[in-house]
Amino acid sequence: MQMLSRYRSKKLLWLMVASFSLIMAGAASYVGHYAWIENLPGVPVGKVLVMTMVASSCWFILMPFAEHKLVRGSWWDEYSLLFSGAWRNTAKLISAAAFVGLFWGLLFLWAGLFKILKVEFFYELFTGRNFIYAVTAIAYGMGLSLYSTKEETLVNLYRTTLNILGWLLPLVTFIMLLFLLALPFYGLAPLWQTGYATILMLTLQGVIVFLFNAAWQDADGTIKLPKWLLNLISGGLVAMPVYSVLCAYSLGLRISEHGWSVDRIWAALAVFVMSIYAIGYAITSLRRKAVWMADAKFVNIAAALITVALLMLTATPVLDPDRISVNSQVGRLLANSTSVADFDFDYLRFRTGKFGNDELRNLLKNTSHPQAELLHQRAENALNKKYVYDRQANDVGISREGVATKLTLYPKGTVLDPSFIDYLAGQLNEHKLSLPCIRTGQSCQLLAIDLKGDGSTELVIFDAFQSKVFEQRQGKWALIGNLTGQKIYQLTGPSLKHSLDVQDVESRRHKWRDIRVGSDYFSVNEIEGAEK
Repeated sequence: MQMLSRYRSKKLLWLMVASFSLIMAGAASYVGHYAWIENLPGVPVGKVLVMTMVASSCWFILMPFAEHKLVRGSWWDEYSLLFSGAWRNTAKLISAAAFVGLFWGLLFLWAGLFKILKVEFFYELFTGRNFIYAVTAIAYGMGLSLYSTKEETLVNLYRTTLNILGWLLPLVTFIMLLFLLALPFYGLAPLWQTGYATILMLTLQGVIVFLFNAAWQDADGTIKLPKWLLNLISGGLVAMPVYSVLCAYSLGLRISEHGWSVDRIWAALAVFVMSIYAIGYAITSLRRKAVWMADAKFVNIAAALITVALLMLTATPVLDPDRISVNSQVGRLLANSTSVADFDFDYLRFRTGKFGNDELRNLLKNTSHPQAELLHQRAENALNKKYVYDRQANDVGISREGVATKLTLYPKGTVLDPSFIDYLAGQLNEHKLSLPCIRTGQSCQLLAIDLKGDGSTELVIFDAFQSKVFEQRQGKWALIGNLTGQKIYQLTGPSLKHSLDVQDVESRRHKWRDIRVGSDYFSVNEIEGAEK
C-alpha cells in the first residue's frame, strides 16, 4: 500500500491488496499446517523463511504489473513502464534499508555515549524487542516515504548504475563463450566431479540475464555499445541454451542416482526458469530484427509471470517440495533402491514436516519390506527424537553389518581388518565418535595408507571437515587425529571418489619441520605456486 500510495484513491488498488493478501495467507496457512510438528519443540524457522521469501518475491515481481494496471488500465502493454517500475522499486527498498541502518547507527551512538556516563536506560530501551520491532518498521516506512518524494533522483541514480554495469556484459559473455569452447578439449567429466558445477553455470546464466537487462534497459534501442560487441553478446545469448542443457543433465544425474530432495526441487525450478530466459533470448537474437533484441521484453514478461506461478505452486500440493521429496525418497526405500542402513530417517523427521512424519508412521506398519524389523527400529527411533542430534537411551544403534555396508575401502582389493569394523561400530553406538557419512545416505570413503613410513597401515575416513585418521596400537584400533588443510572441504563427493578410484593419492613427509613456541606447535603451509 505504501509503495503504491499515490493510487490509494483507486478502488482497484484496494482490491489488488486484498486479493494478494488472501492468496498469500492461504498459501502460508497450507505451509504452516504441514510444517508444524506437534511433539517437536520450537518453531519451524526454515519453513517460515522459505514462505517469507516466496511471498516477498511474488510481491516484488508483481508490483510493476500492478502499477502498470493502475496507470494504463492494462497489465503489460508498455514495457518501459514495467522496467522503470521494477528498478525504481529496487532503488527505493535499498535506499530505505540504508536509511534504517544509519538510523540505528545513530541510536547506538546515543546509547553508547550515555553508557559511558553509567546511564543504562537508553541501551536497555533500544535493545528491547518491542522497541526494535516497532521502531525498525516505522523507520523503514519513513525511508520509503522520504525517497518517494525524490523519485527523479532515484531514476537518475539507477540509470547511471545500470549504464555502468552494462559494460560488464561483454566480459561475462566472453567468459561464457571461452568456457564453452574449452569443454570439448577437457570433456564433461571435470564438471560432474566438482559437485557444484550446476550452481556455477546457473550463476553465470543469472549474471548474464542481469547484465543484459542492465545494458538493454527498457528496449528503446539506444544501447551504447559498438556493433562488434553487440555481435559478441548475441553469440553469447545464442549459446545460453547449451548451459541450460548442461545444468538439466547434471541435475538429472543426481536425481536418477539419489532421487528428489527439497534442494533438488528448488534447483530444478531455477534451471527451468533460467531455461526460459536462455531459449527466449537465443530465439530473439537469431530473428535479427531492426532494433536489437526488440522481442526480449516478451521473454522477460513471460519469465516473470511463470516465476510467480511456480513460486505460488510450491505453497500448494501441486509443487510442494516436501511432499515430492518424501514420496521420492520413501519410494526408493520401499523399492530397495536405497538400503535401510543408508536411508536418512532424520530427513523425514526434521526436514519434511508432516509429510515426512506421516511416512515414518506408515513405515512402522510396513511388513512386506525384506528388512522390515530394521526398518521399524529406525523409523521408531527417528520418531522418538526431539532434536536432530538427539542421543537417546533407546537408540537402536548401528549394527556391525550396517557399518560394514557403509564403508568403501581403497585401494580396491584391500582387505579390511574385521576388528576395525567392530571398533567403529562400538565407538558410534557409545556416542564416542560422530561420522555424518555413517548416519546419512552417503557412503564413507576409507583409505588404507602408510602415513608414518614404518610399514604399518593407517586408515583414513574421508568426511570433509570431520575426516579422521585411525591406527593400531598394541593390537587395538584408536583414533589418532583429524585431517586438516586449506581445501579440506573438498574431501567429499565425486572428485574424491575419482581420485581414490585412480589411486591418485600418496603419503608425503613434511618438507618443513614444525615450530614449537612454548607448549604450542605450528606448521608451515607453503603458498601454492611459490618459487621452489
